Amino acid sequence: MVRLLWFAFLSVVLTLCRGNDRPNFVFFVADDLGIGDVGCFGNDTIRTPNIDSIAAKGAKLTQDLAAAPVCTPSRAAFLTGRYPIRYGMVGMDGPVTLVRLATPTGLPRSEVTFPQLAKDHGYRTALIGKWHLGLNCVWAGDHCQHPNKFGFDYYYGPLYGNGPGCHPDAESFFGPRIAQIIYSRLHLWEISTSILVAILALKYLNTFSGKRCFCCLYLVGHLVRRLNCVMMRDGDIIEMPFDISTMTPRMTLEAVKFLEESKTKNEPFLLEVSFSNVHIALLPYKEFRGKSRHGLYGDSVEEMDWSVGVVMATLERLGLTDNTFVYFTSDNGGHIESGEDGGSNGIYKGGKGQAASEGGIRMPTIVQWPRKIKPGTIVSEATSQMDIFPTVADIIGAPLPQDRVIDGRNILSLLGGAEVTSPHDFLFHYCDEYVHAVRYRPKEGNVTWKAQFVSYNWEPGTTGCYTTFICRCAGPEVTYNDPPLLYDVTNDPAEDRPISAVSDPRYTVVIDVIKKAMEEQQKSLTKVKKQFGLSNFIPVPWLQECCNFPFCDCQENVDLSSLEIGG
Repeated sequence: MVRLLWFAFLSVVLTLCRGNDRPNFVFFVADDLGIGDVGCFGNDTIRTPNIDSIAAKGAKLTQDLAAAPVCTPSRAAFLTGRYPIRYGMVGMDGPVTLVRLATPTGLPRSEVTFPQLAKDHGYRTALIGKWHLGLNCVWAGDHCQHPNKFGFDYYYGPLYGNGPGCHPDAESFFGPRIAQIIYSRLHLWEISTSILVAILALKYLNTFSGKRCFCCLYLVGHLVRRLNCVMMRDGDIIEMPFDISTMTPRMTLEAVKFLEESKTKNEPFLLEVSFSNVHIALLPYKEFRGKSRHGLYGDSVEEMDWSVGVVMATLERLGLTDNTFVYFTSDNGGHIESGEDGGSNGIYKGGKGQAASEGGIRMPTIVQWPRKIKPGTIVSEATSQMDIFPTVADIIGAPLPQDRVIDGRNILSLLGGAEVTSPHDFLFHYCDEYVHAVRYRPKEGNVTWKAQFVSYNWEPGTTGCYTTFICRCAGPEVTYNDPPLLYDVTNDPAEDRPISAVSDPRYTVVIDVIKKAMEEQQKSLTKVKKQFGLSNFIPVPWLQECCNFPFCDCQENVDLSSLEIGG
């Protein structure tokens, strides 16, 4: 009897202590941050000491790739470990993202995320920040695609994220930009809202001349900010429209509280901090404005770095650093067409929206886990953000789903130094549903090849599509390379020297292997419903969230005094 009681006591003790033994996870995901914007990747004019510290104490992944060149499909691939085309995050000729909350579009409920795996294995999970993967399906409030439905116990942040229409001066912003927006055919929600305003104006004003036309454009900006810029805590709207300037400090405070609660409860945790920095509109907290050498963009990068530092300092204060897997990345490359409000992609050509260009998909990714990763580790082999799904699964002991293809690979051995070669033979670079480029890493040698099947019709002297504000995926705005361009991105990462199709015998061999891989990749795809199409971008009134109906106006009051902001 005494022995049974003793074993029962030990069992309880082990259960209570289990949270301390299981590794924790913190993921930082930036928005539109270029690889050339971070100190540890070569920037010497924007201060990012806290991000750089993670790299110094862990691993820097110099060839880590996003699965898509824009936010929504990229973030979906990150969470699911699967190419977005496998579950229909495609459907138009442009690099399309979710652009309205009031549309029945988003991540299909059939998809499994790595936060869901962690939750099923006893982890506390939270997403603080941008979601951008849908909300409602049938009616406002059904929250069929809310973060809570995909493994996050707790959610706090802007469902859609930041955008030009969320700036307090959005009304004046839309006047000079409306022609460019319509021409680019990207932000269809702005077009549909414009049409709505135009119909009302024709009916009640009978003319679009003079001041009345200006009023219509003013209303467009007003409606976008009022209806799209929504902040939630779990299923409740807490701010509408949200205040961009206080968003990062508020998110930081929420992250600190979540970590402190997890420590108190002695439970393992998985936290994702998904920044709106540095997507336009740029409006950092007042303590950061005018402090950098690169205007509001640099200020926003440095604000984000401050936030990363607060979270990392909290881990240290709580004694959690040693056994916490920390990961920092961006969802896609810097948006170079935004000019001084966009980022730098360093030596790499192109940027956001360009799947075939390194600047659109090569991310400033760093990883820290003192128990497993040596300080100063450099991983130069090709990796993918999709690799996080199987890597987390391995760390927590969760089996991978057997009813679907997982495109990511476990990179724990690569991070720890046990392996020195990429686990990917091929990586396919999709722009919408089109393969624009393919990476190939032969088992022998140390070269990674990249074949470009599509190039972008850049404006002369640039590597961007400034007229349309972002490059397209198909149609007259792109060039189909026949024969494909081939680069050795190991020795020519800037893609300055294409391999000759005429004089280099390696060209034909490599291209043949890549084309066969593309055929196999296409065979692995199944037909699914496309999530993106014109009908999905027209706002549906009964899907619109609203607080304080019918005014759709509410504000959150938060005491930020506990944070040393700007320090």
